[in-house]
Amino acid sequence: MPCGRLVEDVFDDLDRGRIDDHGRTCVHCATARRSLTTLMEATRALVDDPAEPPPNLLDRIMQAVRAEGRRGEALPLVPIDDTGAAVVPDLGPVDISRQAVAAVVRYAADTVDGVRARSCRVTVDDADVGALRIEMTLSLRYGAGPANELVETVRARIGSALHGQVGVRAGAVDLEIVDVWPEEGP
Repeated sequence: MPCGRLVEDVFDDLDRGRIDDHGRTCVHCATARRSLTTLMEATRALVDDPAEPPPNLLDRIMQAVRAEGRRGEALPLVPIDDTGAAVVPDLGPVDISRQAVAAVVRYAADTVDGVRARSCRVTVDDADVGALRIEMTLSLRYGAGPANELVETVRARIGSALHGQVGVRAGAVDLEIVDVWPEEGP
């Protein structure tokens, strides 16, 4: 981060419930702490979700968090309330790792029976202020159902996950089917 601290160090301090003098006064550390808190809450919600997550989901999310400081790929997080209206955070703007959001979106797609998420690109939706644009490729299991219904279910799950797990609104959600795999045997 510009202050010289690593996001990993801020995360470790947050995880241990401690904060030093620098962390109390540094705007960069405060922003990272807010982003990480949002991500930790989303992670907790995923853990509490009755759907069976992929075995490496938490590792993928934490890798994305740790990569944020090195790669500098952060998205401005514009939180929304229950009505979908943008909310200005009390402590100022918040950023979230692009990779962390992509992990949440991939997980949401993978919860649809007969669908596997492939590639995922997350950007700020220039046409919809405060929303994130999702571009994702999917693989479908042959016989899982009509492709258009599966795609609409994925789109709805992505919107719900972004709102419920990350606290942002989905703008355009562009989904492309790039592969079909055979039905699994009995």
